[in-house]
Order: sequence, then structure tokens, then C-alpha cells
Amino acid sequence: MADREQEPSRGTSPHTSPHTSPHSGLRRATTERAILDCLAAEDGPLTRAELARRTAISPPAISEAVRRLEADAVLVAVGPRSGVPGAVATLYDLAPGAGVVVAVEINRSVVRTAVGDLAGRGLERADHEPPDDGLVAPRLQEVLAAVGERWRADGRPVRAVAVSIANPVDPATGRVVELHESAFPAGVVGVEDVQGVDPAMVVLDNDVNFAALAERDHGAAVDTATFAYLYVGERHSVGLGLVVDGLLVRGARGLAGEIGYLPLGEGSGRLRFGEAVAGQSLVAGTTPDDTTLARAGRTLGEAAVAVCAIVDPALLVLGGPVGLLPGLRPHVEATVAELAPREVPVVAGALGESAPLWGALAEARRRAWESLVSGRG
Repeated sequence: MADREQEPSRGTSPHTSPHTSPHSGLRRATTERAILDCLAAEDGPLTRAELARRTAISPPAISEAVRRLEADAVLVAVGPRSGVPGAVATLYDLAPGAGVVVAVEINRSVVRTAVGDLAGRGLERADHEPPDDGLVAPRLQEVLAAVGERWRADGRPVRAVAVSIANPVDPATGRVVELHESAFPAGVVGVEDVQGVDPAMVVLDNDVNFAALAERDHGAAVDTATFAYLYVGERHSVGLGLVVDGLLVRGARGLAGEIGYLPLGEGSGRLRFGEAVAGQSLVAGTTPDDTTLARAGRTLGEAAVAVCAIVDPALLVLGGPVGLLPGLRPHVEATVAELAPREVPVVAGALGESAPLWGALAEARRRAWESLVSGRG
């Protein structure tokens, strides 16, 4: 489904002559935008007649807009529509030159990449060797250079990149905030470490934030305006993605959701809750006994209750490789039902461990799509 972007610019279209009404330029930009949004909403190319029906714009206006977009190498004819009666109709889709977007998920154990086109279609996914400790930026550059070179050779340049990293990111600076107690120390990484792409086309954010966005748009929290995404990994790796009224909450320094620092459970340092979770010794892919699951569920549920008391979410989404262990969720839900001001449903994340990567890919596509559409205004 197409994402809804801001309204087209009211500036003069590049195709508008000095003697053309500014309203004509606005109509042209609106028609082009409608065509692009329509293609993004479809899993495949469309004919001009199909575009006219889906956009409720007159066929002559659609034909004129398609000609402009084709002349500017935004659209390309990909062949005739087969298997339907009547005159042969030409199918149109985004041109290869419109480019691709890349998402990178990087942590201590793996680097994952995904590539998609600007219409939201996935093209490639791959796993790569993880970075050496403290050498995240060079590894990120190596992986992106290899992916970008391969797609440029195919005539499809990289238009936007989103990097998901297992540390908070300061929204004001676009750089990683170093937390020495973090389970995944990554060093200082910023948007400037993504080379070969306009910095305005780079998104860098925390992996749990990206996962929450993915669950909001395509997963367990669709149609839920306010929810909390509780990520549970191995060792001290816990985090919270908080969406309020449809918007992700990052905080003043990008530290919103760092629930490992909640003063819950046993421990002597600042990472009290993180230590309590690590003490459960849960490992992804295993089947712990019910006593262990009940103890871990109680610990996680108490943290979730603190979130419920402050934010009042409509839903709690449990995710991450440990958070999705079979049998854990009912214990979290039982604790929330017992202690929270009101009962809040607890559901398993629908996108599994891929949630951060798919959230990052969607944000990269959104950034590239905004640039493409605004450039036609």
C-alpha cells in the first residue's frame, strides 16, 4: 500500500511555460503524483486506462502525464497487457533509472541488507559478516559499496539508505549515542559514514525504533495509534519502541525507550532492568522450562506495567529473538493484567526478527519517494 506523503508543492512545474497558468502546473504535478502513488500501490505495472480508472483522472490528462514521466525517464513502457479483450494496451512501470533503496541492519553478530524499488517491491536480501568491535563504520561502508556497485551496474542507482543500529541515535545530530553499558557498543556512527548518497537521503536510527515502525505499518499494530513494542534479545539486550498517536517517540536525545535502565529487579549498576533480564539466561531458539519462562515473564511484565502506567498504550507488542520464545508471552500478559491500571492486550510481533530491517527499508523508500514526488511539483 502506498504511503501518504505531503501535498505537492505549489511551485511552478518544470514543464510549465511562463505563459501557462500556475493552476495548470499544479494540476500537472497532482496528476503525476497520483500516477506515481497508484503505481506504488500496485504489485505490478498498469496501463494508461487502468491508471485513469484508479485515479479518477481523465484519460487525456493521464496520457499527457505519462508522456512527460516517460520523457523524463521516471516511467518506462514494459510491454503489452495480455489476456484481455480489446485493443492492445501498453503497460507502464517505474523506470530502472528511478533507482533502488537500501536498508542495512548492523549489530555485533550480523550485517543484514535488503534492497527494494521505489514502489515498495523487495528485490534482494542478504546476510554479511559482522563488524569487528569498534569498526562499525568501515564495515558499513564496505557492505554499502558492494551493494551499490552491483545495482548501479544494472542501471539502478541507490537513491536512499536507512541504517538500523543496535544503539540509540540522537535525532538532532544523526549520530549514535554511545552508552558504555550497551549490549552492542558500536562506536560513533553518523549519516556522514554512508558514502555515495546525498546525506539528506540517509536515515540512521535505532533497531527497536525501526521494528516498532514496521509493526505499526505492516505488522501486529496496524490500525493501533498508540502502542509499545517491547524488544527482548539475549543478555542485556532489551529496548522499547513507543508509538503515540501514530508517531514514534524518540525523546530529546534519542534515548526514549532505553528501558534497560529502569530501576527494576536486582543489580548494582545503572542497567538494573537489563541485568535482571540477562539473569534469566534465555537463549533464542531454545525451549526453557515453564518456571524459567514464568520468572522471565514476570520481570518483563513489571517493566511493561511501568510503561502502561505512564503512556496508557492500547497494545503491547512483544518482539525480538527472546521475546518471541514460545510460552513467554502469556506470563507477560498475566503480569500486566495483575498489576497495570487496566488490562492491556499483549501480542507477539508479526514480523519476527526481520522487523528492524523491513522498518528501515520502508523508511528509506519513504525518503526517496518524497524526493521523487516533490521533484515533480
